[in-house]
Amino acid sequence: MALSRRFLIWGTICLLYGTARAQASDSMLANAPKCAIECSTELLSNKEYAELGQEAMCNSKPFAKAMGVCLMVKCSMRQTMDFIKESSAACGIPPTNKTTSYRVNSTVVFAFALVFFALRIVTKIRLGLTWGIDDTLTTLTVAVMIPYYIVLQVMLAFGLGLDMWYITDEQIILIFKLFVVIEVLYLTALVLVKAAILCFFLRIFPDHKFRIVVKCTIVFNALIWVGFFIFVFFQIQPFSLFWNGWQQKKGHLILTGSTNFTLPLAGINLVLDIWMLILPMTQLWGMGLKLKKKLEVISMFSVGIFVVLQLSLRFESANL
Repeated sequence: MALSRRFLIWGTICLLYGTARAQASDSMLANAPKCAIECSTELLSNKEYAELGQEAMCNSKPFAKAMGVCLMVKCSMRQTMDFIKESSAACGIPPTNKTTSYRVNSTVVFAFALVFFALRIVTKIRLGLTWGIDDTLTTLTVAVMIPYYIVLQVMLAFGLGLDMWYITDEQIILIFKLFVVIEVLYLTALVLVKAAILCFFLRIFPDHKFRIVVKCTIVFNALIWVGFFIFVFFQIQPFSLFWNGWQQKKGHLILTGSTNFTLPLAGINLVLDIWMLILPMTQLWGMGLKLKKKLEVISMFSVGIFVVLQLSLRFESANL
């Protein structure tokens, strides 16, 4: 559940404050940070919220906003997250746990990638086909995917897929450190596989103008990779803010800055994918084949449409 949704349930603690004085050891406030109790008491004295029932407080956006402002001033990030955990339990909202689904999905995708790569190599050997640059780049892609998969499994073991407030500060810091590593590996693999496809185009299509366009696309693809590294290593100083910045009062600004870069990057990759789908079509349509055969060949090269659709859906959801 999104963090904004969690803010809606913070107000529940206010309802418990009145009984906390008489039942301090049993109250849900017993483990709540002192600063959060102060915020609750302050808002409870406001007539606008004093008459709200528990369910209303759990779903009141104005109350959530007011509570969030107070917590940002009076509480640390850890105290805020502890309070979210307490109020989540008070509102009956179960913890989010997507660890298993992430693990299964990543394992299935990784296994399919290895199988298809193995089939490619076996076909090359059995048919005695020439080894090309595209084959080398594909091999490098798989070599990068292996540590990517391993790092992802380590992140899942340390709490990726769980709500932040249910894991320790040390786990959060480690996950953010590994996130930097996995982003570098992911984009490297993405650039390599695109380069492999483009080099394959160079191998099978002889048209001179087409080859120039493909080579320019290869350069542009490489520049995306270079641009990402410049962003990663020079946007935030000191570099440790990538994994420690969340603990600061303005840590969210660091994450927002990263998002402002990654979303355009995802958009550029989406446009590049569409462009790479169009490129071979310009050559295939002009081939001297019957229409039926021509459409069959084009359909083979159009399998990537599914990848583009998936990427566009992910881009849309990330932009919401």
